[in-house]
Amino acid sequence: MNILHTECGLNWGGQEYRTLLEVEWLNRHGHRAWAACDPRSEMFRRGKARGAAVLPVSMRSNADFDGLAALWRHCRREKVEVVHTHGPKDSWMCWPLHLAGWTVVRSRHITVPIKPGFAHGFIYRHGCRRVIATAAVIRETLVWVNGLDPARVDVVGEGVDLDEFSPSADGAAFREEFGVSANAPFLGIIAMMRGDKGHRYFLDAAFEVLKTHPEARFALVGEGIGGRRVERECRERIAAAGEEKRILMTGYRDDIPRVMAGLDLVVVASVEVEAQSRIVPQAFATRRAVVATRVGGIPELVEDGVNGLLAPPGDGAALAAAIRRLLDDPALRERLAAAGYATAKARLSMERMMRDTLAVYARARVR
Repeated sequence: MNILHTECGLNWGGQEYRTLLEVEWLNRHGHRAWAACDPRSEMFRRGKARGAAVLPVSMRSNADFDGLAALWRHCRREKVEVVHTHGPKDSWMCWPLHLAGWTVVRSRHITVPIKPGFAHGFIYRHGCRRVIATAAVIRETLVWVNGLDPARVDVVGEGVDLDEFSPSADGAAFREEFGVSANAPFLGIIAMMRGDKGHRYFLDAAFEVLKTHPEARFALVGEGIGGRRVERECRERIAAAGEEKRILMTGYRDDIPRVMAGLDLVVVASVEVEAQSRIVPQAFATRRAVVATRVGGIPELVEDGVNGLLAPPGDGAALAAAIRRLLDDPALRERLAAAGYATAKARLSMERMMRDTLAVYARARVR
């Protein structure tokens, strides 16, 4: 099958990363796939560096005629069978392709409802054949809040490469790089540094835990976006507390499997707009214990007390209590990590995710 993915976002995050991974998987498994993205975007830059099949397409507005012409030419030249859109601008740009008969599928990656008004919901109702929600909570919002036909909305959750992320991965080099001893508890948050990812509350929890567990070490893995306000605020708080040696800021990393393997416990502190989170399946697959917030689609993966611990969002004290519980009970931590690993093996593989995606394409092609 020939599949064109489109993504208008300029920044780099889980949505863009997932799209690139899907394109790469399709090309490895006998399909022909491309990711059309704005040449100014981080996705284009990073995709090109990875050797992924990225196409530079102008996406400056919903009606970028140069970009639309480029998409149209590519679809005709390469005999594209499915167009899979991911962002707002590119979805509008692909509306003429839908009208012309191409099979267009639209993904929704965030949990907030579509804005009220005819124009915002129009493209979901009339600009594609099917909609993919990346979490069940997103599907519920699309159906019950925005009024989409439930028969047209499929759920395809997150997936993880079980060869890339595995318990056999070696994280010793990551610990050594930051001077963290082999026996020190090492906890981390891995996320773009923006307000909705909850770094503020992760730091609140870290400061509290260090009062009772001074041997622990914490890592903030990732970088800020735009003006990097959240990144600056985190650095200032850590410096003001004099905790630069125990709370580490690593910056952006492209070796997340090694980072994950170097941690003992992974924290997801999101406060809003989180789908299922790519970090949770990656931590599960690496057999690492997870403390996460009860927000968005995270509870679809993390069952409190079974394969992880859940805390309310925006509550540093609750995060600290969950972290302390796992630091004080190694047997519980191991039991949760083992259950998370079983969850990843049973239902979170990249192969499962892509089989589900291809099934949606097949349904969409049947008029």
